Amino acid sequence: MADYEKVVLERIENSKDHVIDFLRKAVSIKSTVINHGLDGNELEAQNWLADYLKGINLKVEMFEPEYSRLEKYPAYSPGHSYKNRPNVVGILKGKGGGKSLILNGHIDTMEPQNLEKWKYDPYSATIENDILYGVGSCDMKAGLCAMVMAVEAIQSSGIKLKGDVIIESVVDEEGGGNGTLDLVDRGYRADGAIVAEATKLEVQPASRGVLLLEIRVSGKATHACLKWGGVNAIEKGIMILSALRELERVWLATRIHPLLPRPTITIGQINGGVAGSVVPGECTLKLDIKYLPSQYDLDGNYYSITGEMIKKEITNKIMDVCKSDDWLRDNPPELKWYQHCMPHEISSDHDLVKTVVSCGEKILGNSKISGFPAGCDARHLQLAGIPTIVFGPGNLQFAHSINEHVSISEYLNCVKVFALIVMQWCGY
Repeated sequence: MADYEKVVLERIENSKDHVIDFLRKAVSIKSTVINHGLDGNELEAQNWLADYLKGINLKVEMFEPEYSRLEKYPAYSPGHSYKNRPNVVGILKGKGGGKSLILNGHIDTMEPQNLEKWKYDPYSATIENDILYGVGSCDMKAGLCAMVMAVEAIQSSGIKLKGDVIIESVVDEEGGGNGTLDLVDRGYRADGAIVAEATKLEVQPASRGVLLLEIRVSGKATHACLKWGGVNAIEKGIMILSALRELERVWLATRIHPLLPRPTITIGQINGGVAGSVVPGECTLKLDIKYLPSQYDLDGNYYSITGEMIKKEITNKIMDVCKSDDWLRDNPPELKWYQHCMPHEISSDHDLVKTVVSCGEKILGNSKISGFPAGCDARHLQLAGIPTIVFGPGNLQFAHSINEHVSISEYLNCVKVFALIVMQWCGY
């Protein structure tokens, strides 16, 4: 390990209290999305972070996403407001001759649920036995803070990087990713990018795509005592769900990716009926469909996958059910695809992957390559031609959950790994 790298790692180790306090402060500031991103509370946290980045001598740019610029992209999420929801970009210019790197993280979080079940107040950032509890601690303020702390450690050590480093703190990732899409539209580019979602410090060069689907099923309401005179919309909805479960079983058995879990279809919400004594005339189903960026079939054939291919497959399966049912044949359900997070993928042999693996091995002793099971903002960066991986502290299992938390030791290790990545990739 080079002497400069040792200096930076020692600085991080000697300033652990500061590094931890920085994360605690970030978690303590509410920055939730509202109504799945239609609005949000990110302003206070973004103002705080922008001031901090200025304080460590980064050039800071701050602006609200503009819908008029985003509507031309098929991946944008419609209907969101960005008043008082700015993106923050901190730029550390290099002296020249090195590769540039984007460090991307989202400041927004989901709203904490079931507060009475939380061990501690979700904004207290309480630490107990190496665990920091708090909403957004895992998803993904620990990753965002680790990036900032790594760059600060390099800066304060007096090291001049060759390549540029761009820290992106974006809004509205939880609502579909318009924050990062806005930065792509504005022209922010680099030779590589890392999205610091929770990966347990595993290096993830691929992520699954996500389609969210609403199915509105119509029936015929009547009194339950005369149920044969009505049509139960919930029962018709269950017929559709049964067919989609059958399709999922086929996917699980036949679709393979070397790094990612199999594709899935999850029913997340059912709304229908007005009372137990009434045959329901309407039923709404909301589903989450995870799909692969590419896959092998059981014969070893490899091919790429698109969201349109998955939409067609799902639609055809639902319409097949309708053809077999007298009511649904004449009253087919209404399908609304209301969010699409495309998958992303780069080769495990890419230089960026090799760099992150090498740096991880220096700090952790080993470095595993796997795949990110959800959708994330890596897709926007890849569409802009930027090789992108997902890497950060935390276990995704605890995201969006009661008692969301992150390991302090893992967070500190991530700061060190990020510092080495920046130095090796950008040069000094």
